[in-house]
Amino acid sequence: MTSQLAAHGDGDLALLHERVARARRSVVAIRAGALVTTGWVALGNGVVVTSRRGLGYPTEVALTFEDGRSMAGRVVAADVGRDVALVAPAEAPGVAALAVRAPAEPRLGERAAVLSCLPGQSLRLAVARVSHVARKVDGQLPAFELDVTAPLGAPVLDPEGRAIGVVAALPGTLGELPGHSAVLPAGAFQPLLALVDRPLGELRDRAPVYRCPACEEPFDIESDRCLGCGRLLPHAFAPSPARAGVERMIRQGLSSLGIVANRARVGPRAWRIAQRPFPAAETATQVDIEIDEAGRLLSLRAPVVGVPAANHEPFYRFLLTMNDQTTGEFRVSITGDEVAVSCVATLEGLADHEAALLIDGLVQIADEYRRTLAETFEAAPRFESAGR
Repeated sequence: MTSQLAAHGDGDLALLHERVARARRSVVAIRAGALVTTGWVALGNGVVVTSRRGLGYPTEVALTFEDGRSMAGRVVAADVGRDVALVAPAEAPGVAALAVRAPAEPRLGERAAVLSCLPGQSLRLAVARVSHVARKVDGQLPAFELDVTAPLGAPVLDPEGRAIGVVAALPGTLGELPGHSAVLPAGAFQPLLALVDRPLGELRDRAPVYRCPACEEPFDIESDRCLGCGRLLPHAFAPSPARAGVERMIRQGLSSLGIVANRARVGPRAWRIAQRPFPAAETATQVDIEIDEAGRLLSLRAPVVGVPAANHEPFYRFLLTMNDQTTGEFRVSITGDEVAVSCVATLEGLADHEAALLIDGLVQIADEYRRTLAETFEAAPRFESAGR
């Protein structure tokens, strides 16, 4: 990273590189069920700022710090309209908070950097420029834009290494252009941070109140529309009459597994969950659930192992044999360096409990295949797909 930054010959970049070593300690990887995102320590008590959409609607999350330490965290505050969530760690992490520039408003064309880290990955640095600054509303800057694609929840730094915002999913057109990201200015969430700038013991029983961005009424995350004003909520996708019955069946099927569908929804026709093959299992398996555009087919996929470094021919023959011996809808496939088990089922006549049984069956067979392939070929187990 040193040579890449120095090669630009830019004074701002050279200064930024010097600041990254300090700022990187404040960047946090966050896992919320099957969702992963990034965030950063913003207060002296260790409270982490991240994107609400990047997290979903969890109560508890897992935090991983730059030095490899893992710690439980709890969502204690959120602003749905501004797409920001605050996470309190179980104990003070002993990590310095990122300094915030005052005033934090960026200048058009200003050099900036984005630091991010997802679970299981190393720290990433992206250098960008401020490509657009929105007009102020009531004297406040609502958003600005960077000319780089960045993960939700990542801190945006000035050349001095001070935070000027957080990457967020904001209403409007900012961030919609390919290779661009919308950013919530740091000043926009300082009032929310002030509410949790207190000892961690006082935050343990605190829970966020999710409010409709349009009317400020609290909403139930299981609802797609605000009961106060009737508007579609930010986590919801425009309803499709053709898929209404199928979506209802998916909701009910996930509910029977103890999962709130809106917590797991990642697209108009897609959900992602983390399910254990049996209650005492140490690690849950990621399951990607998708329905086709017409609402006729249900696709399920779960990772099993990575392709081993050696003995490829006997490994592939073994997979073919596994497919020949597998009964029912489940099949083994390889995408890139990953072996997965999947199935496609017709939704016509499928009951919600049958969908739940398919998901459970997929997770159990993934667990069985994972143990078999790990023992036979020393293939590295995979419980989630990093590229999906």
